[in-house]
Amino acid sequence: MQQSNAVVELDALLMKSDPDSLDWAEYAYEDGKGLLARLNEEDRAVLFGSAKTKPSNWRGCLISILHPSKTDESEVLIGALGDVDDNVVGEALRRLYFYRGFNESTTKGVFEDRRLRVDSFWDRVRLDSRVVQRIEQLSQENRYISAYWSAFCEAAGKGGQLP
Repeated sequence: MQQSNAVVELDALLMKSDPDSLDWAEYAYEDGKGLLARLNEEDRAVLFGSAKTKPSNWRGCLISILHPSKTDESEVLIGALGDVDDNVVGEALRRLYFYRGFNESTTKGVFEDRRLRVDSFWDRVRLDSRVVQRIEQLSQENRYISAYWSAFCEAAGKGGQLP
């Protein structure tokens, strides 16, 4: 099977990129999103299926360009919570919170912003107790992310309980 040019280009871009670099944040991130959008269903399956064999920088960059409004992308994002690399897991966790409607600012701290929420993703995550438990576990292990868990519980009105 011949891979499309977009798959080859995206693979090469992810391979040479680092999710923590300014180049990725300022330029390559948008290029990656554009290339991902060009992939057909078959190409997407090939790309996502190869993720476990790729280096952590590749996986981290991929996680950063996923949008969970697409079912296959939401599954890859959720699956990254079990990645072997802590940086990839951290990126996945931050993206999960972002698309569940939580953000952070220097003035407000972590706060709920429902404009960010992808409702289908919110429901998918919220209704899967294994995913919620994993998110809670990871959030409690990471001080930076623990503020997100607190804001999530507060927004859910449960005082630390899951919605």
